[in-house]
Amino acid sequence: MEYMSRGENRASAPAPAGRRKRIDWAARTVRLELFVVLVGSALLLAAVALYLGFSGSPTTSESKQIDSGKYQAVFLNGGATSGSVAYTTYFGHVTKLNSSYLILKDVYYLTTASSSDQSQAANPQLTKLGCQQLHSPFDEMVVNRNQVAFWENLQDSGKVVQAIKQFKQQNPNGPNCSANTSSSTNSTTNTQNTTKP
Repeated sequence: MEYMSRGENRASAPAPAGRRKRIDWAARTVRLELFVVLVGSALLLAAVALYLGFSGSPTTSESKQIDSGKYQAVFLNGGATSGSVAYTTYFGHVTKLNSSYLILKDVYYLTTASSSDQSQAANPQLTKLGCQQLHSPFDEMVVNRNQVAFWENLQDSGKVVQAIKQFKQQNPNGPNCSANTSSSTNSTTNTQNTTKP
């Protein structure tokens, strides 16, 4: 029994001052691996952010495709028609393009004559956006990007651009808004008078 009591005294006695603590290599390895994973993830995220920052967004690279010296054709999704006006395609200068909208200035569109004559129906006319319309809009359109199917740069030799140039030569000061406004006002007044009892 004396032997047992001596063993108990040894176990409870403090370790001599010259001994070193035992190092837990498993815990240190886990901490080192965690540190490497965190630093690697941070570096990867920084590299992706730099790449996206320098490469630009898709609309930024798309807007670089706009030839500002040329006219563009903008084709709308599911273009609706109203009477003789086909609202599916507009021609003009795309001045701004982003993920939300597209701005088109100096706008033209195609109309067809509302006649039974087949030759005129097959020959559309170019119409300038502006005072010719009853609501007299400014010569600018802001189009929701969700409505744009696609757009194209137009060549100067194309029929549409040639027709635009011809219109500008014949109307150097733009369309005659006073003549168009009075004729459209008269036709509106006549329509209102015929509908009243």
